[in-house]
Amino acid sequence: MGFEIWHIWLMVAVLLFMIEIFMTSFIAVCIGVGALVTGAGAYFGLNVTQQLFLFAGFTFLILFFIRPFAKKFIFKAKDFVSTNADVLLGKKATVVEIIAPNKRHGRVEIDGDNWKAVSFDGKSISKGEIVTIVSYDSIVLTVK
Repeated sequence: MGFEIWHIWLMVAVLLFMIEIFMTSFIAVCIGVGALVTGAGAYFGLNVTQQLFLFAGFTFLILFFIRPFAKKFIFKAKDFVSTNADVLLGKKATVVEIIAPNKRHGRVEIDGDNWKAVSFDGKSISKGEIVTIVSYDSIVLTVK
């Protein structure tokens, strides 16, 4: 008992689905769905030329019309969790060492941690003032 062409299309589809497990591009699965549909077409008697057109057309439709919507649905921006210093952006901090233009930096305290800080607009900020973190560069926060 030998393989029929639709068996090969199904094996290609399964292989592409397995490859997608290790990729996050959502491309292999689109091509795999094209192979799966083409396998169904081969099972129902389409010739090789029709199969190739079905594969190319269906894969094109999925890649360029369905994939962008699927990626937007799967990878929502709100699902990403801020990590490291990104968590500090927008938070309030207390100045514990004066931030002045004639100094390289001052220091702020946030959530019990002490950070180097510079002023956003280059103005002095007195000790004890509450500031907002607007950005960071390595270990130095920019505050206003």
